Amino acid sequence: MRDPTKATPPANVADSRLDLFMTVLRVIDWRAQVNWYTETLGLALVLRDEVNQFAFLAAGAGRVGLQGGRKNSSVEGRCKTRLVFQVRDLDGERERLIGRKVEVGLPIENKAEAYREIRLHDPEGNSLTLFAWSDPARSQGEPPGQS
Repeated sequence: MRDPTKATPPANVADSRLDLFMTVLRVIDWRAQVNWYTETLGLALVLRDEVNQFAFLAAGAGRVGLQGGRKNSSVEGRCKTRLVFQVRDLDGERERLIGRKVEVGLPIENKAEAYREIRLHDPEGNSLTLFAWSDPARSQGEPPGQS
């Protein structure tokens, strides 16, 4: 058993295939939540998409997405958070996960914002998205909708 008082050496992050890009919170009152996170909490608004009720916020080196919900959607259910991971090789990650018996959706392409994604759930039903930019120049962590 490891001594809990001893520091654990940091993981070699260069070896990681996954980069946590953002955490998305599904909210009911989208406008009020965007205002609270920006005006009250002080996060920086990077992108505000009124039509699709999506806000992209900067939190230091981290990122938060606020996704508006509709009645009877998952926002009222138990799964309100989605982890979004940026990957270099979306197809390779999809095949790797399928090989590990994970149910993974077909890749979805967003041509307007130049990325592809796959969606899956963890064993408790939490939502995860893995995505890769279609344009390698965008791989520096820029949010969708920004150039």
